[in-house]
Amino acid sequence: MALHPVARRYAQALIEVAQEAGAVEKVSADLRAFAQLLNAYDGLLGDALCSPVFTTEEREGVLNELLPKLDLHPLTANFFRLVNDKHRFPEIGDIAEAFEALADEAAGRQAATVITAEPMSPQVEAEVRAALERSTGKTIRLSTKVDPSLIGGMIAKIGGVVYDASLKSRIERLKQNLFHQEPGVA
Repeated sequence: MALHPVARRYAQALIEVAQEAGAVEKVSADLRAFAQLLNAYDGLLGDALCSPVFTTEEREGVLNELLPKLDLHPLTANFFRLVNDKHRFPEIGDIAEAFEALADEAAGRQAATVITAEPMSPQVEAEVRAALERSTGKTIRLSTKVDPSLIGGMIAKIGGVVYDASLKSRIERLKQNLFHQEPGVA
């Protein structure tokens, strides 16, 4: 997914300030938690903070009630107020994603998503993480998803690279090979 260019600028500015304060991990956790909150309850809070129907002052009132209850780092709380003042709440998801990527880069981490047909056991998850760390040379921040349509195997997404070792893909390739062979070729 292409990130909004403004999101990258906001994320870069925030990470620079967070690095100076030694608060990158806390700000990152705050952004993730806030993004989840915006999407909770069918995205009602996110819709309200992004809606042009409400004035900046009305959204600020909501933030002033909400932010003190969230145990946010002061940088994060101030950042959300700035985002509101600049009418950039629609880009908050992209900003959080860009910030996470910058934080990972600074810490020598790499985000990876592994999709399997069934949930992985903790042991298998640790083995997959270790294998990905060996192949990338970085600490892996692993997220997992379950997609029963894969039948078996897994798909690993690291950065912009996808490694597809799913049974579903193997079956599809086999079908293509069987149906696209020249007549008379065994």
